[in-house]
Amino acid sequence: MSNLPTILEVSDLHVAFPTRQGPFAAVDGVSLQLGVSERLGLIGESGSGKSTRALALMRLIKPPGQITRGRIVLDGVDILGLTEHEMRQRRLADIALVNQGAMNSLNPVMRIRDQMIDAMQAHGDERSKHEWQAHLADLLRSVNLRPEVADLFPHQLSGGMKQRVCIATAISLRP
Repeated sequence: MSNLPTILEVSDLHVAFPTRQGPFAAVDGVSLQLGVSERLGLIGESGSGKSTRALALMRLIKPPGQITRGRIVLDGVDILGLTEHEMRQRRLADIALVNQGAMNSLNPVMRIRDQMIDAMQAHGDERSKHEWQAHLADLLRSVNLRPEVADLFPHQLSGGMKQRVCIATAISLRP
């Protein structure tokens, strides 16, 4: 544990999915603390619950799955008590997820520029056309992509480039 102020505290988190044999515990008692300026990466075998843990932290577990127990405190706020609208405003602004399957995160019929701008505008970020151009160029450069990538569609990018676009979007509001 670090000496940094805690930004994320997860206590005794449980996520379950109903089965014919009874509830399946996909996440069973996870606890962690993350300090300011620290990052969290999850590694493990396929089926070990990495994605389910990450989705739970984002409050994106889809029914019939559910968070059955625990607390998730983000910057002093228990996010399990937020309304869906309040939680939607926190995603990307305060907490972000970079999915392993980048293609599933990108809209195939929208240019990268429009997708990134839409995500930021959903959180009230408004800029002039020139300011958007400069901001997107900075974000794309930060993940070693040329600014021209903003004008492309996802199918025109390699898998690694798509992943970096997702990372750039995830850090766009500095969560």
